Amino acid sequence: MHGKIMKLLLCLAILLVPITFSKIVKAGDDIKEYTPNCTYEEYEKIYLNFYGNSTQEMAEEGNPAELMLDDGEDLYHKVEGTKGKSCASCHGENGEKLRGVAAHYPKYDPTIKGINTIALQINRCRKDKMGAKPLKYESYDQLALTLYVKSLSNGVPINVSIDGPARKFYEEGKRLYYTRMGQWNFNCAICHVKYACKRVRTNLLSPNRHHGDHWPSYRLKWGKAGSIQRRIRGCMKNMRAKPFKYQSEEIRALELYLTYQSNGLPLEVPGMRM
Repeated sequence: MHGKIMKLLLCLAILLVPITFSKIVKAGDDIKEYTPNCTYEEYEKIYLNFYGNSTQEMAEEGNPAELMLDDGEDLYHKVEGTKGKSCASCHGENGEKLRGVAAHYPKYDPTIKGINTIALQINRCRKDKMGAKPLKYESYDQLALTLYVKSLSNGVPINVSIDGPARKFYEEGKRLYYTRMGQWNFNCAICHVKYACKRVRTNLLSPNRHHGDHWPSYRLKWGKAGSIQRRIRGCMKNMRAKPFKYQSEEIRALELYLTYQSNGLPLEVPGMRM
């Protein structure tokens, strides 16, 4: 009897272990893309029917992430590190040299031979230009500073390039987007392409178009602001897959793929989501 119980517990333990990939789409394989189930305009109409405009009204009354934005501005002017510099030392007292810059991120950077993100670049600047310690990803200070830097490009249309060396990272992001993973054997595109605008419990599945234009965002479910990478990791957990690490090559490729889908849309941070 004791042996049977132990075997049962072992089986349950195996089932509860997150699986990263269960059906891998390999590089070079043809990706079977889904036909989008709806447009973003159709999604907006369904959203208003389903949720009403409560989120929009809350954002108009005051997005809680705006307090983080103020803290990010303070951090931008804070002198840190061994070189006696702040972000403002290089980029201007009011961030004037950064106007429009965030609209081109993520982007390929030859110095790292990969995709660079705003959060990654901030830490590179802190280390190389300021002699300061990198900020822990998804920490309050890291999000606040990223939010402030991105806000300097608010209203500028997103224009992410996938030309040249960036193309292979975009294709990798797309491959991951269509890769089935985890114990549910899902991929990102099942929810956000094939069944977009459908309901899952109390959630309305959104299409791809506006996934890259408003992060960091304040999310009601979290009760605080977070990055697009946190949202990707949350989806992976929902699929019972092992989430990619923050700023890993895989998650940066996914961020590039998603942000490219928002090309032409104005950058608006902080966003506000359910």
